[in-house]
Amino acid sequence: MPIIVSPLSLLLDDENPRFVVLNSRGQADIRKYMLTYEDVCELATGINEYGGILPGERIVVLKQDDKYVVIEGNRRTCSLQLLLDPTLIPEGFRHRIPTASDKLRESCQTVEVDIVPSREAALELMTKRHIEGVKQWKPLAKKQFSASNYDAGLSVPTLSQITGMRESDIKADIRDYKFFLSAYNDYCTAHPDYREGLVDLKIDPFLRMFKAKFPYKGIETKPVDVLKISYTDEHNTVSGLPQDVFKRIVQTTFEETVISERINTRNTLKDVTGVIAELDALEQIENANENSGSSASGDSSTNGSTPSNTPPGGHPSSGTTSGGSVSGNASSGGAAPGNPTPGGPAPGGPAPRTFFESLAWAGKLSPDNPEHTGLLAAVHELYNSSRQSCKGKRVYEMFPVATGMILRSAYEQVLKLRLNQVNLWGNFMSSVPRGRFPTLAAMENFIDNQTNRSIVLPSAELQSALSLIISYRHREFLNANIHSPGDIRVTPESLSAIAQGGMFTLMQGLINLL
Repeated sequence: MPIIVSPLSLLLDDENPRFVVLNSRGQADIRKYMLTYEDVCELATGINEYGGILPGERIVVLKQDDKYVVIEGNRRTCSLQLLLDPTLIPEGFRHRIPTASDKLRESCQTVEVDIVPSREAALELMTKRHIEGVKQWKPLAKKQFSASNYDAGLSVPTLSQITGMRESDIKADIRDYKFFLSAYNDYCTAHPDYREGLVDLKIDPFLRMFKAKFPYKGIETKPVDVLKISYTDEHNTVSGLPQDVFKRIVQTTFEETVISERINTRNTLKDVTGVIAELDALEQIENANENSGSSASGDSSTNGSTPSNTPPGGHPSSGTTSGGSVSGNASSGGAAPGNPTPGGPAPGGPAPRTFFESLAWAGKLSPDNPEHTGLLAAVHELYNSSRQSCKGKRVYEMFPVATGMILRSAYEQVLKLRLNQVNLWGNFMSSVPRGRFPTLAAMENFIDNQTNRSIVLPSAELQSALSLIISYRHREFLNANIHSPGDIRVTPESLSAIAQGGMFTLMQGLINLL
Protein backbone atom coordinates (compact mmCIF):
# COMPACT_ATOMS: atom_id res chain seq x y z
CA MET A 1 0.00 0.00 0.00
CA PRO A 2 1.57 3.33 -1.02
CA ILE A 3 1.53 6.44 1.19
CA ILE A 4 2.77 10.01 0.83
CA VAL A 5 5.39 11.15 3.37
CA SER A 6 8.21 13.66 3.78
CA PRO A 7 11.70 12.10 3.36
CA LEU A 8 12.68 13.98 6.53
CA SER A 9 10.14 11.98 8.55
CA LEU A 10 11.58 8.62 7.48
CA LEU A 11 14.03 6.69 9.64
CA LEU A 12 17.07 5.02 8.09
CA ASP A 13 17.04 1.35 9.08
CA ASP A 14 19.45 0.70 11.95
CA GLU A 15 18.95 -3.05 11.41
CA ASN A 16 20.05 -2.94 7.79
CA PRO A 17 22.97 -5.38 7.29
CA ARG A 18 25.10 -2.53 5.95
CA PHE A 19 24.88 -0.68 9.25
CA VAL A 20 25.02 -3.40 11.88
CA VAL A 21 28.82 -3.23 11.75
CA LEU A 22 28.64 0.25 13.27
CA ASN A 23 29.33 0.59 16.98
CA SER A 24 26.76 3.37 17.19
CA ARG A 25 23.70 3.28 14.95
CA GLY A 26 22.01 6.62 15.45
CA GLN A 27 20.58 8.36 12.40
CA ALA A 28 23.55 10.73 12.19
CA ASP A 29 25.98 7.78 12.40
CA ILE A 30 24.19 5.99 9.57
CA ARG A 31 24.21 9.10 7.36
CA LYS A 32 27.94 9.58 7.91
CA TYR A 33 28.60 5.91 7.14
CA MET A 34 26.66 6.15 3.89
CA LEU A 35 28.48 9.31 2.86
CA THR A 36 31.82 7.64 3.58
CA TYR A 37 31.24 4.18 2.17
CA GLU A 38 28.10 4.15 0.01
CA ASP A 39 28.66 6.90 -2.62
CA VAL A 40 25.85 9.08 -1.26
CA CYS A 41 27.66 12.29 -2.27
CA GLU A 42 27.56 11.22 -5.91
CA LEU A 43 23.99 9.97 -5.63
CA ALA A 44 22.79 13.23 -4.03
CA THR A 45 24.41 15.20 -6.85
CA GLY A 46 22.70 13.03 -9.46
CA ILE A 47 19.30 13.25 -7.76
CA ASN A 48 19.64 17.03 -7.51
CA GLU A 49 20.57 17.37 -11.19
CA TYR A 50 17.63 15.20 -12.22
CA GLY A 51 15.30 17.00 -9.83
CA GLY A 52 14.19 13.90 -7.92
CA ILE A 53 14.52 10.14 -7.82
CA LEU A 54 14.09 8.26 -11.07
CA PRO A 55 10.73 6.69 -11.91
CA GLY A 56 10.62 3.10 -10.66
CA GLU A 57 13.15 3.72 -7.88
CA ARG A 58 10.64 3.22 -5.11
CA ILE A 59 11.39 3.67 -1.44
CA VAL A 60 9.99 0.81 0.64
CA VAL A 61 9.19 1.26 4.34
CA LEU A 62 8.03 -0.76 7.32
CA LYS A 63 5.77 0.80 9.96
CA GLN A 64 7.19 0.40 13.47
CA ASP A 65 5.16 2.02 16.26
CA ASP A 66 4.30 5.42 14.78
CA LYS A 67 7.40 5.69 12.58
CA TYR A 68 8.22 4.55 9.07
CA VAL A 69 11.56 2.75 8.75
CA VAL A 70 13.22 2.61 5.32
CA ILE A 71 13.69 -1.01 4.26
CA GLU A 72 14.62 -0.42 0.64
CA GLY A 73 16.15 2.85 -0.57
CA ASN A 74 18.27 4.01 2.36
CA ARG A 75 20.79 5.68 0.03
CA ARG A 76 18.06 7.58 -1.81
CA THR A 77 16.36 8.59 1.43
CA CYS A 78 19.65 9.76 2.94
CA SER A 79 20.40 11.81 -0.20
CA LEU A 80 16.99 13.49 -0.11
CA GLN A 81 17.32 14.26 3.61
CA LEU A 82 20.71 15.94 3.11
CA LEU A 83 19.46 17.96 0.15
CA LEU A 84 16.27 19.10 1.90
CA ASP A 85 17.93 19.84 5.24
CA PRO A 86 21.64 20.82 4.93
CA THR A 87 21.97 20.94 8.75
CA LEU A 88 21.98 17.12 8.62
CA ILE A 89 25.19 17.06 6.55
CA PRO A 90 28.13 15.92 8.74
CA GLU A 91 31.22 18.06 9.13
CA GLY A 92 33.70 17.39 6.34
CA PHE A 93 31.04 16.61 3.72
CA ARG A 94 29.27 19.96 3.36
CA HIS A 95 31.26 20.98 0.31
CA ARG A 96 30.32 17.72 -1.44
CA ILE A 97 26.53 17.99 -1.16
CA PRO A 98 25.07 20.52 -3.62
CA THR A 99 22.50 23.15 -2.78
CA ALA A 100 19.07 21.72 -3.54
CA SER A 101 17.58 22.96 -6.80
CA ASP A 102 14.13 24.52 -6.90
CA LYS A 103 12.91 21.54 -8.93
CA LEU A 104 14.18 19.11 -6.31
CA ARG A 105 12.58 21.01 -3.45
CA GLU A 106 9.28 21.24 -5.32
CA SER A 107 9.10 17.57 -6.32
CA CYS A 108 10.54 15.92 -3.20
CA GLN A 109 9.06 17.74 -0.20
CA THR A 110 6.88 14.63 -0.08
CA VAL A 111 7.38 11.32 -1.88
CA GLU A 112 5.28 8.22 -2.43
CA VAL A 113 6.61 5.13 -0.65
CA ASP A 114 5.47 1.51 -0.46
CA ILE A 115 4.80 -0.30 2.81
CA VAL A 116 5.73 -3.95 3.47
CA PRO A 117 3.74 -5.87 6.09
CA SER A 118 6.63 -7.36 8.09
CA ARG A 119 10.40 -7.44 8.49
CA GLU A 120 10.39 -11.00 7.14
CA ALA A 121 8.91 -9.73 3.89
CA ALA A 122 11.41 -6.87 3.96
CA LEU A 123 14.28 -9.32 4.52
CA GLU A 124 13.39 -11.26 1.40
CA LEU A 125 13.06 -8.06 -0.62
CA MET A 126 16.42 -6.67 0.51
CA THR A 127 18.40 -9.83 -0.02
CA LYS A 128 16.92 -10.59 -3.43
CA ARG A 129 17.80 -7.10 -4.64
CA HIS A 130 21.17 -6.66 -2.97
CA ILE A 131 23.01 -9.85 -2.10
CA GLU A 132 22.84 -11.18 -5.65
CA GLY A 133 21.66 -7.94 -7.24
CA VAL A 134 22.90 -4.60 -8.45
CA LYS A 135 24.20 -2.99 -5.27
CA GLN A 136 26.63 -5.32 -3.52
CA TRP A 137 27.19 -4.93 0.19
CA LYS A 138 30.61 -4.62 1.74
CA PRO A 139 32.09 -8.13 2.37
CA LEU A 140 32.01 -7.68 6.14
CA ALA A 141 28.35 -6.56 6.13
CA LYS A 142 27.37 -9.46 3.88
CA LYS A 143 29.04 -12.00 6.18
CA GLN A 144 27.57 -10.33 9.26
CA PHE A 145 24.11 -10.50 7.71
CA SER A 146 24.32 -14.30 7.46
CA ALA A 147 25.83 -14.67 10.93
CA SER A 148 23.39 -12.36 12.73
CA ASN A 149 20.33 -13.91 11.14
CA TYR A 150 21.67 -17.40 11.89
CA ASP A 151 22.25 -16.44 15.52
CA ALA A 152 18.72 -14.97 15.58
CA GLY A 153 17.31 -18.39 14.79
CA LEU A 154 17.12 -18.63 11.01
CA SER A 155 18.55 -21.91 9.71
CA VAL A 156 21.05 -22.11 6.87
CA PRO A 157 18.46 -23.71 4.52
CA THR A 158 15.99 -20.93 5.36
CA LEU A 159 18.59 -18.24 4.68
CA SER A 160 19.42 -19.97 1.40
CA GLN A 161 15.78 -20.00 0.40
CA ILE A 162 15.32 -16.32 1.28
CA THR A 163 18.50 -15.00 -0.30
CA GLY A 164 19.07 -17.33 -3.21
CA MET A 165 22.61 -17.98 -1.99
CA ARG A 166 24.04 -21.49 -1.82
CA GLU A 167 24.04 -23.11 1.60
CA SER A 168 27.81 -23.66 1.37
CA ASP A 169 28.35 -19.92 0.80
CA ILE A 170 26.14 -19.02 3.74
CA LYS A 171 28.02 -21.44 6.01
CA ALA A 172 31.32 -19.96 4.85
CA ASP A 173 30.10 -16.42 5.55
CA ILE A 174 28.93 -17.39 9.05
CA ARG A 175 32.24 -19.09 9.85
CA ASP A 176 34.29 -16.22 8.42
CA TYR A 177 32.43 -13.57 10.37
CA LYS A 178 32.47 -15.46 13.68
CA PHE A 179 36.19 -16.18 13.30
CA PHE A 180 37.01 -12.56 12.46
CA LEU A 181 34.78 -11.23 15.25
CA SER A 182 36.45 -13.56 17.78
CA ALA A 183 39.92 -12.32 16.75
CA TYR A 184 38.71 -8.70 16.91
CA ASN A 185 37.21 -9.16 20.39
CA ASP A 186 40.37 -10.85 21.69
CA TYR A 187 42.48 -7.98 20.35
CA CYS A 188 40.19 -5.36 21.91
CA THR A 189 40.38 -7.20 25.25
CA ALA A 190 44.19 -7.19 25.13
CA HIS A 191 44.30 -3.54 23.97
CA PRO A 192 41.64 -1.59 25.91
CA ASP A 193 42.65 1.69 24.24
CA TYR A 194 41.89 0.37 20.74
CA ARG A 195 38.92 2.28 19.32
CA GLU A 196 38.53 1.18 15.69
CA GLY A 197 35.10 -0.22 14.84
CA LEU A 198 34.54 -3.31 12.72
CA VAL A 199 33.32 -1.25 9.77
CA ASP A 200 36.76 0.34 9.28
CA LEU A 201 38.68 -2.94 9.18
CA LYS A 202 39.83 -5.03 6.22
CA ILE A 203 38.59 -8.59 6.58
CA ASP A 204 39.95 -10.16 3.37
CA PRO A 205 43.72 -10.19 4.17
CA PHE A 206 43.05 -11.81 7.56
CA LEU A 207 40.79 -14.53 6.17
CA ARG A 208 43.14 -15.24 3.27
CA MET A 209 45.91 -16.23 5.66
CA PHE A 210 43.79 -19.17 6.84
CA LYS A 211 42.71 -20.28 3.36
CA ALA A 212 45.63 -19.77 0.95
CA LYS A 213 48.13 -22.59 0.56
CA PHE A 214 51.69 -21.86 1.67
CA PRO A 215 55.00 -23.75 1.42
CA TYR A 216 55.90 -25.67 4.59
CA LYS A 217 58.60 -28.36 4.72
CA GLY A 218 58.83 -28.20 0.93
CA ILE A 219 55.13 -28.95 0.41
CA GLU A 220 52.25 -26.64 -0.54
CA THR A 221 50.13 -26.92 2.58
CA LYS A 222 46.57 -25.87 3.39
CA PRO A 223 46.31 -23.80 6.59
CA VAL A 224 43.23 -25.77 7.61
CA ASP A 225 45.40 -28.93 7.63
CA VAL A 226 48.56 -27.69 9.32
CA LEU A 227 46.58 -25.68 11.91
CA LYS A 228 44.16 -28.61 12.39
CA ILE A 229 41.14 -26.37 11.94
CA SER A 230 37.58 -27.68 12.22
CA TYR A 231 34.16 -26.17 12.90
CA THR A 232 31.55 -26.74 15.59
CA ASP A 233 27.87 -27.30 14.84
CA GLU A 234 27.42 -23.56 15.52
CA HIS A 235 30.07 -22.78 12.86
CA ASN A 236 32.69 -21.58 15.34
CA THR A 237 36.34 -22.17 14.37
CA VAL A 238 38.39 -24.52 16.58
CA SER A 239 41.87 -26.00 16.25
CA GLY A 240 43.52 -29.25 17.22
CA LEU A 241 46.70 -27.35 18.08
CA PRO A 242 47.36 -26.39 21.70
CA GLN A 243 44.96 -23.56 22.44
CA ASP A 244 47.63 -21.03 23.40
CA VAL A 245 49.59 -21.69 20.20
CA PHE A 246 46.56 -21.30 17.94
CA LYS A 247 45.48 -18.16 19.76
CA ARG A 248 48.95 -16.62 19.33
CA ILE A 249 48.92 -17.40 15.62
CA VAL A 250 45.45 -15.90 15.19
CA GLN A 251 46.28 -12.76 17.16
CA THR A 252 49.59 -12.16 15.38
CA THR A 253 47.85 -12.63 12.05
CA PHE A 254 45.14 -10.16 13.09
CA GLU A 255 47.71 -7.58 14.15
CA GLU A 256 49.77 -7.86 10.96
CA THR A 257 46.87 -7.97 8.48
CA VAL A 258 44.36 -5.65 10.15
CA ILE A 259 46.22 -3.36 12.56
CA SER A 260 49.66 -2.72 11.03
CA GLU A 261 48.68 -3.98 7.54
CA ARG A 262 52.22 -5.35 7.13
CA ILE A 263 50.68 -8.42 5.56
CA ASN A 264 48.26 -8.18 2.64
CA THR A 265 46.54 -10.47 0.14
CA ARG A 266 49.82 -11.00 -1.72
CA ASN A 267 51.18 -12.83 1.31
CA THR A 268 50.46 -16.18 2.92
CA LEU A 269 50.62 -17.53 6.45
CA LYS A 270 54.35 -18.20 6.11
CA ASP A 271 54.91 -14.43 6.04
CA VAL A 272 53.22 -13.82 9.40
CA THR A 273 55.78 -13.30 12.16
CA GLY A 274 56.48 -16.40 14.21
CA VAL A 275 54.08 -18.83 12.53
CA ILE A 276 56.74 -21.07 11.02
CA ALA A 277 58.68 -20.96 14.29
CA GLU A 278 55.58 -22.02 16.23
CA LEU A 279 54.91 -24.93 13.86
CA ASP A 280 58.56 -26.02 13.88
CA ALA A 281 58.60 -25.92 17.68
CA LEU A 282 55.50 -28.12 17.89
CA GLU A 283 57.03 -30.59 15.47
CA GLN A 284 60.22 -30.75 17.56
CA ILE A 285 58.18 -31.43 20.67
CA GLU A 286 56.19 -34.18 18.94
CA ASN A 287 59.37 -35.77 17.59
CA ALA A 288 61.04 -35.61 21.01
CA ASN A 289 58.01 -37.19 22.66
CA GLU A 290 57.87 -39.96 20.05
CA ASN A 291 61.57 -40.69 20.51
CA SER A 292 61.22 -40.81 24.28
CA GLY A 293 58.18 -43.05 24.03
CA SER A 294 55.83 -40.52 25.65
CA SER A 295 52.80 -38.64 24.33
CA ALA A 296 52.88 -35.00 23.39
CA SER A 297 50.70 -34.18 26.37
CA GLY A 298 53.00 -35.83 28.86
CA ASP A 299 55.16 -32.76 29.49
CA SER A 300 52.94 -29.89 30.53
CA SER A 301 55.89 -27.57 30.87
CA THR A 302 56.53 -27.49 27.11
CA ASN A 303 53.31 -28.55 25.42
CA GLY A 304 52.11 -25.81 23.09
CA SER A 305 55.00 -23.47 23.89
CA THR A 306 57.87 -22.20 21.82
CA PRO A 307 61.26 -23.41 23.13
CA SER A 308 63.36 -20.69 24.73
CA ASN A 309 66.01 -21.04 22.04
CA THR A 310 63.50 -20.47 19.22
CA PRO A 311 64.04 -17.04 17.67
CA PRO A 312 61.03 -14.75 18.24
CA GLY A 313 61.14 -13.28 14.75
CA GLY A 314 59.21 -14.71 11.81
CA HIS A 315 60.03 -15.20 8.17
CA PRO A 316 59.62 -11.91 6.31
CA SER A 317 58.36 -12.17 2.78
CA SER A 318 61.05 -12.29 0.13
CA GLY A 319 61.87 -9.27 -1.93
CA THR A 320 62.37 -6.83 0.93
CA THR A 321 65.36 -5.83 3.00
CA SER A 322 65.44 -5.07 6.70
CA GLY A 323 65.26 -1.41 5.87
CA GLY A 324 62.04 -1.86 3.95
CA SER A 325 63.49 -1.16 0.52
CA VAL A 326 62.91 -3.40 -2.45
CA SER A 327 65.77 -5.77 -3.07
CA GLY A 328 67.03 -7.24 -6.31
CA ASN A 329 69.73 -6.51 -8.84
CA ALA A 330 69.99 -2.85 -7.84
CA SER A 331 70.73 -3.68 -4.24
CA SER A 332 73.64 -5.91 -5.18
CA GLY A 333 75.30 -3.36 -7.40
CA GLY A 334 73.84 -4.53 -10.71
CA ALA A 335 71.72 -2.44 -12.99
CA ALA A 336 67.97 -2.59 -13.34
CA PRO A 337 66.81 -4.47 -16.45
CA GLY A 338 67.16 -2.33 -19.54
CA ASN A 339 69.35 0.30 -17.81
CA PRO A 340 72.99 1.07 -18.65
CA THR A 341 75.51 -1.11 -16.83
CA PRO A 342 77.66 0.49 -14.08
CA GLY A 343 80.57 0.75 -16.49
CA GLY A 344 78.64 2.93 -18.90
CA PRO A 345 76.10 2.46 -21.68
CA ALA A 346 76.23 -0.53 -23.96
CA PRO A 347 77.74 -0.03 -27.42
CA GLY A 348 75.48 2.01 -29.61
CA GLY A 349 74.16 4.16 -26.77
CA PRO A 350 71.93 3.60 -23.74
CA ALA A 351 68.89 1.38 -23.85
CA PRO A 352 65.71 3.21 -24.88
CA ARG A 353 63.53 4.56 -22.11
CA THR A 354 60.58 2.28 -21.29
CA PHE A 355 58.96 4.05 -18.35
CA PHE A 356 60.10 6.92 -16.07
CA GLU A 357 63.67 5.76 -15.36
CA SER A 358 65.16 8.95 -16.85
CA LEU A 359 62.78 11.43 -15.22
CA ALA A 360 64.73 14.37 -13.74
CA TRP A 361 63.65 17.07 -11.32
CA ALA A 362 66.89 18.14 -9.57
CA GLY A 363 66.96 21.89 -9.10
CA LYS A 364 63.29 22.15 -10.15
CA LEU A 365 61.27 20.62 -7.32
CA SER A 366 62.06 21.51 -3.73
CA PRO A 367 60.76 19.79 -0.58
CA ASP A 368 60.84 23.21 1.08
CA ASN A 369 58.19 24.55 -1.31
CA PRO A 370 54.70 23.50 -0.14
CA GLU A 371 53.39 23.70 -3.71
CA HIS A 372 55.97 21.12 -4.82
CA THR A 373 55.48 18.44 -2.16
CA GLY A 374 52.55 16.65 -3.83
CA LEU A 375 54.30 16.22 -7.17
CA LEU A 376 57.63 15.49 -5.49
CA ALA A 377 56.18 12.59 -3.50
CA ALA A 378 54.60 11.08 -6.61
CA VAL A 379 57.55 11.43 -9.02
CA HIS A 380 59.95 10.08 -6.40
CA GLU A 381 58.00 6.80 -6.22
CA LEU A 382 57.42 6.76 -9.97
CA TYR A 383 61.17 7.09 -10.59
CA ASN A 384 62.09 4.42 -8.05
CA SER A 385 59.50 1.99 -9.41
CA SER A 386 61.13 2.44 -12.83
CA ARG A 387 64.71 1.80 -11.69
CA GLN A 388 64.64 -0.50 -8.68
CA SER A 389 64.35 -4.24 -9.11
CA CYS A 390 62.32 -6.89 -7.35
CA LYS A 391 62.86 -10.59 -8.11
CA GLY A 392 64.45 -9.85 -11.46
CA LYS A 393 61.83 -7.35 -12.59
CA ARG A 394 61.47 -3.66 -12.15
CA VAL A 395 59.07 -2.66 -9.40
CA TYR A 396 56.45 -1.21 -11.75
CA GLU A 397 56.38 -4.56 -13.58
CA MET A 398 55.76 -6.38 -10.30
CA PHE A 399 53.13 -3.93 -9.02
CA PRO A 400 51.46 -2.35 -12.08
CA VAL A 401 48.15 -1.53 -10.34
CA ALA A 402 49.83 0.45 -7.56
CA THR A 403 52.17 2.12 -10.05
CA GLY A 404 49.22 3.15 -12.20
CA MET A 405 47.69 4.89 -9.20
CA ILE A 406 50.94 6.75 -8.54
CA LEU A 407 51.18 7.73 -12.21
CA ARG A 408 47.68 9.21 -12.16
CA SER A 409 48.57 11.19 -9.04
CA ALA A 410 51.76 12.51 -10.62
CA TYR A 411 49.87 13.55 -13.76
CA GLU A 412 47.27 15.46 -11.75
CA GLN A 413 49.88 17.09 -9.54
CA VAL A 414 52.02 18.32 -12.44
CA LEU A 415 48.98 19.90 -14.14
CA LYS A 416 47.90 21.55 -10.89
CA LEU A 417 51.41 22.90 -10.27
CA ARG A 418 51.63 24.28 -13.81
CA LEU A 419 48.27 26.06 -13.47
CA ASN A 420 49.51 27.64 -10.26
CA GLN A 421 52.76 28.63 -11.95
CA VAL A 422 50.95 30.54 -14.74
CA ASN A 423 48.39 32.00 -12.29
CA LEU A 424 45.42 30.13 -13.80
CA TRP A 425 44.51 27.89 -10.85
CA GLY A 426 42.03 30.42 -9.50
CA ASN A 427 40.42 30.75 -12.95
CA PHE A 428 40.15 26.98 -13.17
CA MET A 429 38.53 26.66 -9.75
CA SER A 430 36.01 29.38 -10.60
CA SER A 431 35.06 27.39 -13.72
CA VAL A 432 34.11 24.36 -11.61
CA PRO A 433 30.33 24.35 -10.95
CA ARG A 434 29.35 25.11 -7.39
CA GLY A 435 29.12 21.99 -5.27
CA ARG A 436 31.24 19.97 -7.71
CA PHE A 437 34.68 18.53 -7.00
CA PRO A 438 37.50 19.73 -9.32
CA THR A 439 38.23 16.64 -11.38
CA LEU A 440 41.20 15.70 -13.51
CA ALA A 441 38.91 15.64 -16.56
CA ALA A 442 37.87 19.22 -15.89
CA MET A 443 41.53 20.21 -15.53
CA GLU A 444 42.39 18.63 -18.90
CA ASN A 445 39.49 20.41 -20.60
CA PHE A 446 40.44 23.76 -19.05
CA ILE A 447 44.04 23.46 -20.21
CA ASP A 448 43.01 22.23 -23.67
CA ASN A 449 40.79 25.30 -24.07
CA GLN A 450 41.86 27.49 -26.99
CA THR A 451 42.48 30.45 -24.64
CA ASN A 452 44.61 28.57 -22.11
CA ARG A 453 46.44 26.00 -24.21
CA SER A 454 49.34 28.17 -25.38
CA ILE A 455 49.73 29.74 -21.93
CA VAL A 456 49.97 26.46 -20.05
CA LEU A 457 51.80 24.60 -22.82
CA PRO A 458 54.13 27.13 -24.52
CA SER A 459 55.74 24.66 -26.96
CA ALA A 460 54.40 22.57 -29.83
CA GLU A 461 55.97 19.50 -28.21
CA LEU A 462 53.99 19.93 -25.00
CA GLN A 463 50.76 20.65 -26.87
CA SER A 464 51.26 17.55 -28.98
CA ALA A 465 51.93 15.47 -25.83
CA LEU A 466 48.66 16.58 -24.24
CA SER A 467 46.79 15.87 -27.47
CA LEU A 468 48.18 12.33 -27.45
CA ILE A 469 47.20 11.83 -23.80
CA ILE A 470 43.64 13.00 -24.48
CA SER A 471 43.21 11.10 -27.74
CA TYR A 472 44.57 7.87 -26.23
CA ARG A 473 42.32 8.38 -23.18
CA HIS A 474 45.11 7.81 -20.69
CA ARG A 475 43.12 9.60 -17.97
CA GLU A 476 40.11 7.28 -18.38
CA PHE A 477 42.42 4.26 -18.19
CA LEU A 478 44.18 5.50 -15.06
CA ASN A 479 40.85 6.37 -13.43
CA ALA A 480 39.51 2.90 -14.19
CA ASN A 481 42.64 1.43 -12.59
CA ILE A 482 41.63 3.17 -9.35
CA HIS A 483 37.90 2.52 -9.43
CA SER A 484 37.76 -0.87 -11.19
CA PRO A 485 41.26 -2.44 -11.08
CA GLY A 486 39.85 -5.94 -11.45
CA ASP A 487 38.11 -5.06 -14.72
CA ILE A 488 40.89 -3.48 -16.76
CA ARG A 489 43.86 -5.52 -15.51
CA VAL A 490 46.58 -2.91 -15.98
CA THR A 491 49.86 -4.42 -17.20
CA PRO A 492 53.47 -3.22 -17.35
CA GLU A 493 53.07 -2.97 -21.11
CA SER A 494 50.06 -0.66 -20.82
CA LEU A 495 51.94 1.55 -18.34
CA SER A 496 54.90 1.73 -20.70
CA ALA A 497 52.56 2.67 -23.55
CA ILE A 498 51.13 5.52 -21.48
CA ALA A 499 54.63 6.77 -20.62
CA GLN A 500 55.68 6.70 -24.25
CA GLY A 501 52.32 7.98 -25.48
CA GLY A 502 52.91 11.55 -24.39
CA MET A 503 52.89 11.26 -20.59
CA PHE A 504 56.66 11.29 -20.01
CA THR A 505 57.16 14.13 -22.48
CA LEU A 506 54.45 16.25 -20.87
CA MET A 507 55.55 15.64 -17.27
CA GLN A 508 59.25 16.18 -17.92
CA GLY A 509 58.54 19.24 -20.05
CA LEU A 510 56.35 20.86 -17.39
CA ILE A 511 58.90 20.10 -14.68
CA ASN A 512 61.59 21.72 -16.82
CA LEU A 513 59.52 24.94 -16.94
CA LEU A 514 59.61 25.34 -13.14
